[in-house]
Amino acid sequence: MVRILTQFVIGLLASALFSVANAKVLIRVDLGAQTMTVTDNDGQTHVWKVSSGRDGFETPTGTFNVQRLDADHFSDEYDQSPMPYSIFFYEGIAIHGTYQRGLGRPASHGCIRLSVENARMLYSWVEKYGATIKVSGMMISSEEPELFGPRSQSRTIRSRGRANRPWIEVYPPY
Repeated sequence: MVRILTQFVIGLLASALFSVANAKVLIRVDLGAQTMTVTDNDGQTHVWKVSSGRDGFETPTGTFNVQRLDADHFSDEYDQSPMPYSIFFYEGIAIHGTYQRGLGRPASHGCIRLSVENARMLYSWVEKYGATIKVSGMMISSEEPELFGPRSQSRTIRSRGRANRPWIEVYPPY
């Protein structure tokens, strides 16, 4: 009986350790709300403001795995701009910290920016536990379509479809 109980306890402990070791961080980005919701390895939820790609530089949507981490990255494409705590997930696109103000609105060249403090915390969790990244929603454009009148009557939503071709929807439909 003691042997069975001992094996049970060892199995339970091993199972718990295996679960913790494989606990991934879940990163969900809502492009319309310009927010990131992170569920850490302890199951706690954090909601942060972000800035995603602006018009012409849309952030890709879908579910992604982490491709590469770089805590001290500088952009080769954009004048060596600092990209601290970069978590690359799609063709050079990353989640990274920014020193610029104005989070909560589209402003990047496609990356997902967040405060350096939050980027540092997220980077450490992803480095230790791994992550799944889910980007969804549509960016709401700041441009007003002239032919439909004031902002209260319509708005333009821009995004890119699966084939990375631009499309525009106008609400309400006319």
